[in-house]
Amino acid sequence: MPDTAPAPTPDQLPHPARIYDYFLGGNENLPADRAAADGIVKLLPGGPLGARANRRFLARAVRYASRQGIRQFLDVGSGIPAEQATHEVAPEARVVYVDNDPIVGDIARRLLGGAPGGRTAFVAEDFRNPEAALAAPEAKELLDLSQPVAVIFGALLHFVLDAEDPYAVVERYKSALAPGSLVILTHSSPDYVSAPVRAAVDELYTNLRVDLASRSRGEIERFVATEGWSVVAPGVVSVNEWETEQERADDADYQTNREDTAGFAAVAVKH
Repeated sequence: MPDTAPAPTPDQLPHPARIYDYFLGGNENLPADRAAADGIVKLLPGGPLGARANRRFLARAVRYASRQGIRQFLDVGSGIPAEQATHEVAPEARVVYVDNDPIVGDIARRLLGGAPGGRTAFVAEDFRNPEAALAAPEAKELLDLSQPVAVIFGALLHFVLDAEDPYAVVERYKSALAPGSLVILTHSSPDYVSAPVRAAVDELYTNLRVDLASRSRGEIERFVATEGWSVVAPGVVSVNEWETEQERADDADYQTNREDTAGFAAVAVKH
């Protein structure tokens, strides 16, 4: 007899954004996500540590941007805006989140609907179409591109294969920005990862049916060290090692090692 079992609903399938939320200690995840996350931890014990280190860096970088006087942020490929999301770290700023995932969009709109002051918005658009993202009514209402903007590419670009030319896409965002703007990014890399962990990462993303483009430090630096831009000290470094003196005072938890974070972080400024 043919299999007549009903197809699983979206709520019954694990979702990468909700798994990530679970790793961060958030509440926007379901039993299927938690079960999948527990399986990931068996395969890759440092997974939750890496996720949290990535989010801590983003919070430090947003605080840094705020101290430079930046009051508007474009968070591209944002995922679920929870647990130290950009608008929470910079509550006086205007923040536009961009993501093309409908599940992320549903959750984001619900969460941001309760954000005070009308300073946040969500744009349902693909990272690969910066002109559409920047021209969306929600973005045009909140962002003044004649003034500095911090654009965040947090744990996004390693999901964009070279065939899609992510360097050119990032440059299109950068070209739209005023002097004084920042680019903030994190990107996975195999540079500090042992062979067993690399194999586990490959198996993980194969199981999730997600393409992964792990790039070297030099390849990641190409996103930020371009003409008219300078990489802010301490440069392109392991995610858990990016800090200024102020960030060292704000966040003393630097126990995560390079292999757990498995990637690089950088901030660059436009001249």
